Amino acid sequence: MEIALARERRRRDNLEALMLIDVETAPDGIRAIRRTSRFWTTRHEAIARVSEAMSSDVVLLRGPAGVGKTSLLRQFAASMEHDTERGVQVIDGGVTGAKELSRVLDAFSDGPSLHVLLIDNFNEAEGLTTDDVLALLRADTALRIVVATRQATGLESPLVALEFDVQVVAAPHLLMSQQEVASVLALNGVESTEVGVETLVERTHGWPALCQLVAARLRLEGLPLRTREEAIVAAEHAGATLTADMEERLSQVITDEVRLLAVAPYVTVPLADALGMDPTVGSVRELLSELQSAGFMWPSATRLTLAEPVREQWLRDIGTRKPDLVSSAQSKLLDHLVRGGEQVRAAQMAADAERWEMLASILRSSGPEIWARDKTAFSRLVGVLRTTAPLTPRTMDALLALDPQTACSAETPTAAVRVLTQLPDAKSASSTDVEALILRVGILRAAGRFALATEAASLLSDALRRSSESGADATAEGWYQVAMTSFAMGKLRDAGLALAQSERVAPPARKLRARGARAIIALMEGDVAEARNIARQSAEDDWAASPWGEGMRIATAWLLLEEGDAPAARTILDDVSASAGARELWPYAAAVHVQSYLLSEAAPDALGLLRSWTARARSTPPSHFQSTQILTARARVLIALRQARKALALFEGPFALSSTTAPAIALSQLYAGRAHEAFVMSVKWGLHHEPSPRAALESLVVSIVADVRLNGVAAHRSAVQRAEALSMRYGLWSPWSAVAPEDRALVLRMLSPTAREQVEKRASFFASSVSVPHLTRREQVVLAQLTPTSTIADIARALVVSPNTVKTQLQSLYRKLEVSDRSSAIRAAHAWGLIETDVE
Repeated sequence: MEIALARERRRRDNLEALMLIDVETAPDGIRAIRRTSRFWTTRHEAIARVSEAMSSDVVLLRGPAGVGKTSLLRQFAASMEHDTERGVQVIDGGVTGAKELSRVLDAFSDGPSLHVLLIDNFNEAEGLTTDDVLALLRADTALRIVVATRQATGLESPLVALEFDVQVVAAPHLLMSQQEVASVLALNGVESTEVGVETLVERTHGWPALCQLVAARLRLEGLPLRTREEAIVAAEHAGATLTADMEERLSQVITDEVRLLAVAPYVTVPLADALGMDPTVGSVRELLSELQSAGFMWPSATRLTLAEPVREQWLRDIGTRKPDLVSSAQSKLLDHLVRGGEQVRAAQMAADAERWEMLASILRSSGPEIWARDKTAFSRLVGVLRTTAPLTPRTMDALLALDPQTACSAETPTAAVRVLTQLPDAKSASSTDVEALILRVGILRAAGRFALATEAASLLSDALRRSSESGADATAEGWYQVAMTSFAMGKLRDAGLALAQSERVAPPARKLRARGARAIIALMEGDVAEARNIARQSAEDDWAASPWGEGMRIATAWLLLEEGDAPAARTILDDVSASAGARELWPYAAAVHVQSYLLSEAAPDALGLLRSWTARARSTPPSHFQSTQILTARARVLIALRQARKALALFEGPFALSSTTAPAIALSQLYAGRAHEAFVMSVKWGLHHEPSPRAALESLVVSIVADVRLNGVAAHRSAVQRAEALSMRYGLWSPWSAVAPEDRALVLRMLSPTAREQVEKRASFFASSVSVPHLTRREQVVLAQLTPTSTIADIARALVVSPNTVKTQLQSLYRKLEVSDRSSAIRAAHAWGLIETDVE
């Protein structure tokens, strides 16, 4: 009896110290009069967080049922028990009306000068309203209010923020720490370990109600919490118990269709409709409102979030019984998120659920939007797809389009061949599955199967013309794949037409990708004016710096090269990896990059640069046409290094005379001392084979220089006039850089003043190449035997000469190459093109 009286006195003392207002109409079971269990620990961290927030006029503790708002309010009140400067009152907002507020103000007026009002269970639909709270604040300037609620309130209105400071402490900040959970278990006398507590926090997310349920159950049953398995079982039991208890309080039955809400990251009426949710009573909106009032959800400004314990329990329930229903709901959800502009969230959810095909589709279709919103997340998701997802046509296609590591991996062609077996053959796909045909065309090129890719692209082109049901994205991607196949095969006109078709229906980032390829085609043909127009359209494009803008950046650098600004072009190209949007354009990027080196007085470094680019052939196999571009670029470097005979030797075997190689072969002949042959070839291919403007002008420049060398000042001017006309019509002046310094003066004399001014602005790519080391035959033989590990004795045996002879030749080599050791000599010889590697 004495103990009971002591407890009652202590309760009365606490009420007086806290100045709790007495609400006589409070019904039984209301939160404000709940007793706090003696087995419940003090939430020191959460109390400190609320105390810190008390610098504001209003503090909102917002969250669903079970997050510990009521107990936190009571503990916060108790923490101020001995604070003589602040008076504290606790009321239940759900049962307190406006008429009782005068009593609250009166009670404060009789106490300390600073006032703290704690309002639990605030719900504007019942009891106090936002206007009531604002009236209190206006009437008492010393008042601070802490509101615990499950609802979004009018206190968060921007209009309120103009008058009062409002700070929200959301549910994640009310959760228990590992130390607090350990304290609860210890208070309940539960034997626990660090592993058990850590697992419990992980599985309950620190949800106070769940932690209390676990501790109470273990105390009552005398069970320990030592292992990870025991913690998992305890957490799942608590989650099931809490969820079942909350479901029993609802007016309608929770069906599996309602439980599908657990699949979503948040809840709105449109999202619930997209999932196909069908409440047993009333509308979807009414059901969501009831779930929120019952504490299943907590609100943000525009959407609801399902309580984590309920989410996990519902997922366990429906995932066990109806996994197909969950899978279908996930697909609907991801489609809804993508359509709603939440591509990052959709992709992350697909990755978390290991829906790899869906993740690949989202990244492929919405990659630009994800990249624009969160570049780190984009890289992470692409990395997850590469390292975790099984290799399928869809994942392979996404990685080819988006992943720089895949673009540079020597394993990519082999992987592409493997996934081709998972696709239907081209003829079947052309009539039944256009999307599969699009995948097939791109993967065939990645595998280096260009002949098969050409056949499939022809079928795809026909299918796209026939089909009126393909969406804009599929149509744009289909025409792009057709275009890139034509481009790889050297059919530039067909490629340009297909790119225009793609550009017409493509979204912004892919539109820029198509424009970049179109600009490069125009530059390859020599129509600089057209390329400049295309680039001008994209000058202010928001996607210019994105992976999809790589092609346009290459075209921009090329245009700078055409304008005579080689250093600026080189600066851009040094930063272009051609491993994303321009993955298949790397041969053209390499050729332009090398040209920028030649024209910026870095010819000795150009071969090394070209060697690094050609390493990409292992990961992105070039077609014959693309290989020819690389070959002609190498020939120009050798010609610039005064090794035209070596350049001429490149065009033997598979790279014989053609419209693509003719200008380079003629140029090699010219500077190899075969001016007459160069003149005949350049005239033949420049006039009679209807070449592109670039090929025609390159041939004409060779014929002009050859004519000058053969006839001096008596050279014919007709070729000069035709060359000038082409240059002025297309804005094409770079081919004039092939004129060697010793021929430049005579050629300039033959030009009109306008043309002469333009040519003089362009550097000759010979400018830095007139001092190439000249090696004797014996020095060349010794150099060919030189390796980092070979000794003088090894070389002497191989050449059947004395070691002293080898030593003498090496010394001469080092002097001419301006080096002091054999490793440096090998590097220098590679740079000058004096020796070659197997790759080349």
